[in-house]
Amino acid sequence: MYRPVTSNEIIERVEHIRGLLRQIRPRNEHEHLAFERREQRLKDFITNLRRTQSRAMVQMVDDLGTHCLLTKDGGYRLFGYSLDALREYDLFLNGGRTHVVESYVFERDYLVELPLELAPAEAFSRTASLDTLVRSWQGDIPIRALSRSEWHHPGAFYVHVGTEDSLGSSIPPGSMALVELIDKEEEMRPDLRSIYLLQFRNGYRCSRCVATRGKLQLLTVDRSYFGQEEFSYPGGGVRIVGRVRAFALGLPLQHHASPRGLWSYDGNADLLLPWEHAHRWQMLANKHKRFVRSPDEERYVQQFLQENLHSKVSERTRRRYRSETDSNPHADALMQITVEHFARYTDSLRMGGHAIRDADRFSLETMLHANDATDLFVTRARAAVPMPSEVWDARREEMVEYAALFARKFPRPSLLGERVLRIGEETGLVGMQPPLRPGSWVLLEDLSMLPDARIDTSKRGWARPLYVMRRGVEHVLGYLDRDGNGFALLNGREANHPKALFGPSELLQLRRVCGVVIPV
Repeated sequence: MYRPVTSNEIIERVEHIRGLLRQIRPRNEHEHLAFERREQRLKDFITNLRRTQSRAMVQMVDDLGTHCLLTKDGGYRLFGYSLDALREYDLFLNGGRTHVVESYVFERDYLVELPLELAPAEAFSRTASLDTLVRSWQGDIPIRALSRSEWHHPGAFYVHVGTEDSLGSSIPPGSMALVELIDKEEEMRPDLRSIYLLQFRNGYRCSRCVATRGKLQLLTVDRSYFGQEEFSYPGGGVRIVGRVRAFALGLPLQHHASPRGLWSYDGNADLLLPWEHAHRWQMLANKHKRFVRSPDEERYVQQFLQENLHSKVSERTRRRYRSETDSNPHADALMQITVEHFARYTDSLRMGGHAIRDADRFSLETMLHANDATDLFVTRARAAVPMPSEVWDARREEMVEYAALFARKFPRPSLLGERVLRIGEETGLVGMQPPLRPGSWVLLEDLSMLPDARIDTSKRGWARPLYVMRRGVEHVLGYLDRDGNGFALLNGREANHPKALFGPSELLQLRRVCGVVIPV
């Protein structure tokens, strides 16, 4: 997250960038004035840094990025920080609570592979592997290409489903859910077949629900949930903010300490989404009211971030940035406060008046590797829209968008090959909510040892391991059980007919499902 850098190292890098930009001659009076302004600002920055060696302010990083044509991440990397690492800290420290997470990938020139040629539509009607469905790929595409409308869905955002507050949730704990904003009509008349993100004064919950006669009724299949399920609506301390369109989950579902319902948490925040606040201090104050930590948890989180960010944040500083203020924070302090308050750094920047303008800027690595200004303007590879277009449109309708978070985690999906399957028909599996439906994608892993079917059968829902047996071009998906000296794949029903029987010699064809992406 943080790599200490000396003032001399920062100055040396700025001087290198300054030299590159000096080679770009102004073409008109406007560019000439911008050239002179940049020269003066960079000269002042270098002078001040040599004299004071002070901590970077957010405004300083912002100005430096503007004059050096650096992306937001590039400006922070200059001072030793990786903004994408904030996402990892957020999930590690805040993963117990359901909350909106950062989906913007700051490393804009991170190279990924994207689909180019898809199989015909009929190939998607049956279960098939990724290398069958995607016939060719386009490589070395900067991840910034995924912000274009052909790949990204405006209004979509991502929510982490908490491992501690998700009792009664319609989405498994630990999931990453893609949420789509809805219009006022759907907000007042939700579809009981859909799963919605609900905002409460003390947190969030993903749930099916129905609104009728001035009441909002939550629908849950979890028999261990005994919390409030009926609320006055509209009002009543609840708001429907969006519809869950898909979710991703690592499998088998890990055991978490007994999850709790939202009723067991304190909180009294306004029903506003992060980006709906007018100012950063209002967002931080509202999040402070919604996500209330215990004193012990608060101390742990603060100490962890101070050690890893090398930051210095006092309680007085926290209170200042939760109150109306024109004060300009240090960059490390704002990063720490953002994570402490379950916030996204993009929201902290934008609502503090620091726009993210990465479109025509360069990463720090690109700048440092350039020997001449002409190296900067080598045409970046553009992502072509996958063909056939009607097949791609159908996949977009199914999964909403090609998620940048997925591309960041799996930059070269072609290497996954047969390890990724798309489910093309009904699986017949029972016991999972929401179900594994057609259009879902599953990631497979090889078995390092023989599974213990007795332990598997003692688990329920998404905690019970799923397996895939390949036979020729067919893939059989089911739960594992013993069948005499052999094995069987079942669909989860009592005394059901096995989907497949096989002996020990076929175990090499058996793989375990280690991740799923499911459209809702």
